[in-house]
Amino acid sequence: MDNKKALEEILSERNKFILIGLTGRTGSGCTTASNILNKEKINFPDPEQIRTNGKAFYEELDVYRYTILKKYAEANWQSFFTIKVSDIISIYLFQLSKTKLIEFIYYNQEKYDNKDKIPKESIKNIVNKIKEKNKIFFNKIKEISDITIFSEKDLSSEQIKHQLFIRLAKLVRKLTRDFKQELKCIDETLYVSIYQAAGNSIRKLGKVDINYKEASFDTSKIFHLPETLNRIIKAIRKIKDRAFIVIDALRNPYEVSFFRDRYAAFKLVAVNAPDQDRKKYLQQVHKFNIDQLDKLDKNESGQWKSLEDRFTVQNVKKCIEMSDIHIFNPRNELKNHNILASQLAWYFSLMHHPGLVSPTSMERSMQIAFSAKTNSGCISRQVGAVITDNENSIKAVGWNDVPSGQVPCSLRSVYGALNHFDERIYSHYERNNSEFRKALEEKYKENIEPKNNSLRGRNLSYCFKEIKNSIKEENNQVHTRALHAEENAFLQLTKYGGIGIQGGKLYTTASPCELCAKKAYQLGIKEIIFIDPYPGIAKEHILQNGKYPPTLTQFHGAVGRGYHQLYESALSYKDELKFLL
Repeated sequence: MDNKKALEEILSERNKFILIGLTGRTGSGCTTASNILNKEKINFPDPEQIRTNGKAFYEELDVYRYTILKKYAEANWQSFFTIKVSDIISIYLFQLSKTKLIEFIYYNQEKYDNKDKIPKESIKNIVNKIKEKNKIFFNKIKEISDITIFSEKDLSSEQIKHQLFIRLAKLVRKLTRDFKQELKCIDETLYVSIYQAAGNSIRKLGKVDINYKEASFDTSKIFHLPETLNRIIKAIRKIKDRAFIVIDALRNPYEVSFFRDRYAAFKLVAVNAPDQDRKKYLQQVHKFNIDQLDKLDKNESGQWKSLEDRFTVQNVKKCIEMSDIHIFNPRNELKNHNILASQLAWYFSLMHHPGLVSPTSMERSMQIAFSAKTNSGCISRQVGAVITDNENSIKAVGWNDVPSGQVPCSLRSVYGALNHFDERIYSHYERNNSEFRKALEEKYKENIEPKNNSLRGRNLSYCFKEIKNSIKEENNQVHTRALHAEENAFLQLTKYGGIGIQGGKLYTTASPCELCAKKAYQLGIKEIIFIDPYPGIAKEHILQNGKYPPTLTQFHGAVGRGYHQLYESALSYKDELKFLL
């Protein structure tokens, strides 16, 4: 009995608190995932019920892994409390006066060439209807705001006893649901555009403001939204002995970092749907047109006009890149969530009890690619790649970096390029081309001195491609110094006399560009496993052409720190069973 208690104590921290942050592009299925996690009771699908494109989703040893994890999930299931970021944004929105709320909606609706703006009178009618349908919320809006947005204090014991926060949260959920429905009645995309704009305003100013785009960035408010979410998390932990919480959804990378730095139990879970399925879903169910889809993807892509936008706008691409767990969610059958539910069961069990099963071959190979990317000396982004044979035996590893014998960009500096003339570090072109040297000096003229205090000890590296392209205002990708990760892995095979890889697999932490896609095709790669789709035309133009097109598979599994946290057990499974029996 004492052994059992000791074991329970060892595992108790995992059992008492789980925090999941969902991320993914709009339409990928984050809300569907949170709804599954929110269920009080659940029976997960059997392996034979989990199929995609006419074949089993789990094969060979993965069938046994899933069977074990399914059984554990059903035996230890507890519903998750869902914190919807949209609910929190609703509280901020309805802090505005009716006039200001109408103005905010009017001026932040998306513009399209073939569409007139929604008149203010229609928006006014919506706001009036919402206030009429949610009188209880507006009677308690000060109480709700004091607990969430404005409070720096924890809940009182009396509030905890009566679960005040839970009851107020239900009012906010109803308000958001009603508001969303009313906005969608006059324009399907209005809800998304208004809530994206409100989120950007909160990150920039700590509040919803009509003129947020022109306002100066208040850097003290950069974490205002996640701090509000964190107060809610603390409240739930006080109310519930075992707090399982899911945030739907995080789409700003700095908000992800906020929770990752504060909670060891935090896992960022990316829900990824094939792009064509996701867009078809948005067109059929939410009536988006092509222009609206393009605008939506652009808003979520992390493109920014100024440096301050980088901190305040959505950047789903970066959030997916940062994720601990990637879940594949085919949206080709709207009511079929078996694949999504099965993966949630898989990773719930491993969060609750790490090390129940070993990683899949896909996870193992991608983890090596993920580790390899940290070797990159590129100052723009890091990518890793692994080449395996058909049985996932690794044959080559690569990362994006300069050719062997050259010095990576991260280890060079502007000051060194302009003053040291070291031929081992800087090229003949960099040392002698007056046009290039002038452009380099002009860009960094205020920061060249090695003792510049604004850098606080950081090395002032520079991107050669960026400087070279700026001279003639072009966007030539040929000027990059680095090999791509996939290209580097291919060349390792040749350099060290490796065996042929025809029929093999390519794992990449990004996805191959047009140039690397052609090389993969020529080498006879049978399957390409990627994390995030490349924005170019590699797939449509190169990989889906000819007699031997490779299969493209979106990675699903744990990677990075999540891989170690989920698959490393606190003690050996053999010893654990001894304590229990």
